[in-house]
Amino acid sequence: MQQICVFEDSQHSQLIPLVYAKPVFELRCGLFSNLERTVKHYPDAAITLFCRNYLSDILKEKYPHRVNTLHTTDNACLFLNGRAIISLPVPLEGPEEIGVQDNTLVYARLKGNNVKKISHEKFLTPDVIDLLKGTLPVVDTHVPIINYFWDIIKHNKSQIEKDFMLFVKEGSISGKLYEGVYLINEDLVFIGKGSRVKPGCVFDAENGPIYIGNNASIAPNTTIEGPVYVGNHSIIQSNSRIRGGANIGEGCKVGGEIVNTIFHSHSNKQHDGFLGDSYIGSWINIGADTVNSNLLNTYGNIKVELGGDIINTNHLFLGMAMGDHTKTAINTTIMTGSVFGFACNIITPAYPPKYLPSFTWYSDNGMKVYILEKALQVARIAMKRRDKEMTPTEEQLFRMIFQLTEKERNSIKIWHKQELKPDSY
Repeated sequence: MQQICVFEDSQHSQLIPLVYAKPVFELRCGLFSNLERTVKHYPDAAITLFCRNYLSDILKEKYPHRVNTLHTTDNACLFLNGRAIISLPVPLEGPEEIGVQDNTLVYARLKGNNVKKISHEKFLTPDVIDLLKGTLPVVDTHVPIINYFWDIIKHNKSQIEKDFMLFVKEGSISGKLYEGVYLINEDLVFIGKGSRVKPGCVFDAENGPIYIGNNASIAPNTTIEGPVYVGNHSIIQSNSRIRGGANIGEGCKVGGEIVNTIFHSHSNKQHDGFLGDSYIGSWINIGADTVNSNLLNTYGNIKVELGGDIINTNHLFLGMAMGDHTKTAINTTIMTGSVFGFACNIITPAYPPKYLPSFTWYSDNGMKVYILEKALQVARIAMKRRDKEMTPTEEQLFRMIFQLTEKERNSIKIWHKQELKPDSY
């Protein structure tokens, strides 16, 4: 059987906080995550996932794939970097070689002893290329690589178009269109089974395709301008403006104005408010009239704080990255280039800091640590509202992330110079 291994490498930390609870290859860009795209490229191959050790149990719970162990009976494997957006599949057959781009290992086609000497731990070290370069030919490769969250946002709009043309190919209407729905360039509009589009909606696919998954609901008087993706079981509320690059994952509920923003899955933004050029994780709730800025008044390049460093993104348009299980209160105003960690609670009508570490409770009184048991209780309630019970494995992961992010909380510069400490709420 042909074997594919999708791996994380040593650069995964640059995608924090989006990858605390998921491997890099689960991040969405275009119609799919990189893992989903790989499965579509190689439908008959056996898939193995290489990830950080603490994520292995959650992946075993979610997928039928092997995790962190290869099929021992196979003596050949194609290894694919989970940060690489590979639209045209790398051939399974061929000589042993490695594909490299800007000192990033994009793929490795290995056989025999070279397969046996590779492990998930080795891919998580920066010297994996040097390990393979000495004995294998090196191929110069050119594909989009996700180094930071703004790279996903940069490629998202064009990737929706590429994925549509590669895997969907043409428009198709399987759901129900109520009277009074207008489709512009219908050949690029796909509406899945069980989906409903209510009166007064306009789907404009002149500038790119529109893909609506199965059992989605588009409420009246909504305008969707492609390229746009709306996942299975998602709801778009009345009078919404869903503009180019909007990427709404499975089971989300959104409204207001959204442009070039990715919602990973099971997140809410049901009310008015603008979100642009951002990546929103899973199980997030964004309060009514929350807005983010995606353009500086000076029209300068936007800078982002990550890992204590200030990075010039060289992006004119950039909103925010928001980690899983984070919540904002009503009327929250978010600055360009903001990064909010895992399980934050933001309760302030003023501007929150551009960077909040994971498990931060932020209000007008400053920052405090969001007590773990309280954060877990809220997460369970939010999941149950979607008819999903938190599994023991998910709870264990939640607790592990709290431990992993302790240094992050203790080492930051405290807003208003207040001590970061637990409190009761």
